[in-house]
Amino acid sequence: MYVVRKWPLWVRSRFCVLEYHTSKSVVTVQRAFRAKYAKDPPTDKTVRAWYKQFTETGCLCKQKSSGRPLTAEELEYRIDMCRATCGAHTEHL
Repeated sequence: MYVVRKWPLWVRSRFCVLEYHTSKSVVTVQRAFRAKYAKDPPTDKTVRAWYKQFTETGCLCKQKSSGRPLTAEELEYRIDMCRATCGAHTEHL
């Protein structure tokens, strides 16, 4: 019997943000999402909103931002940390 694992939203959203940062293409993100999770991908609007939220706040959690946009170096550091921790949320970021 084949068991389909239900990935939590935070895992899927981080996957989309990392893919979008790498490819800068929503279509590429959606194709990779469909191949990895075997389900309908998020809309282009959702992918862009997640990416915008991450670049502005450094997090995909529902929380208040510091109000200051991230610098390019901070953004790269956070993306590298997400890759290193396989997308796990890290509080110290």
